[in-house]
Amino acid sequence: MHLPVSRFRYSPKKAPISAQYITVRENYVARDAHMHHLNELLLIPCHAKAFLFSNGNRLQIQTPALILHRAGSYHYIDTEDVGPEGYSCYCIHFAEQHVKQIPEALLHSDLLFSDDCLVLELTEEQSAELFRYAELLSLEETCTEKNLFLLLILLNEAHRLLKTAKVTRQNTSNSYIFDVVQYLVAHYNESLTTQQIASAFHVSVSKINNDFQHITGQTLNRFCNNLRLTRAGEFLITHPHLSIAEIAARCGFSSESYFIQSFQKSNGLTPNAYRKKVKKEEEL
Repeated sequence: MHLPVSRFRYSPKKAPISAQYITVRENYVARDAHMHHLNELLLIPCHAKAFLFSNGNRLQIQTPALILHRAGSYHYIDTEDVGPEGYSCYCIHFAEQHVKQIPEALLHSDLLFSDDCLVLELTEEQSAELFRYAELLSLEETCTEKNLFLLLILLNEAHRLLKTAKVTRQNTSNSYIFDVVQYLVAHYNESLTTQQIASAFHVSVSKINNDFQHITGQTLNRFCNNLRLTRAGEFLITHPHLSIAEIAARCGFSSESYFIQSFQKSNGLTPNAYRKKVKKEEEL
């Protein structure tokens, strides 16, 4: 099924291990589906009915829950019927090379990372135990032996809970789409045809179009255009000396006029107006 969200976002992460605490007073509604090159552990301690989307598949779960997304999966989560305490979670990202430092006998990667998405529905007691370690991990700002150790504890607890928790695993056969997105990110400023992209991945045009839209909810052309607009928005702020025409060319737009038209349609402002607006906000 297609993802019922407005955007699909490629969201690169810089830190090899990081933890973020997220809390809202009401139901949590994702603004877009996203993917990145890191594994993601999502610990949700609150009580809610949640709708999880992973690589085009939809799953309803009950929280508290622990969710593992393998690097390269496309995912997001929405919630309903949260309690008076609202929605909260710890979102932990970690790079594969750091996980590989851990001996396999302790990591259990064959059980924890063999699926696109692994869900463990938890009791309050199980959730509270994991929450303590996630909280400590969030206090560490850099990748140290301490946060690697805390991550190991969380993963080891997840492995232990496989025996008692309600477990759901999800997979898709279209995982090559992650490589397609990486390819587009690297070549967004080039004039690429769908045929060229399909040939690079040894599939037909119809297959890559169908698989890409099924996973991301967008066509290849729309994704490329959104990626170029995102990069252009960054250039407008970080390269104030560049003209609009130069930014249009650097970001792969066929003409300055087409860039201005596309940018205004997407952002509600012309590139020049957007640049002035951000500059004024920064000066306040």
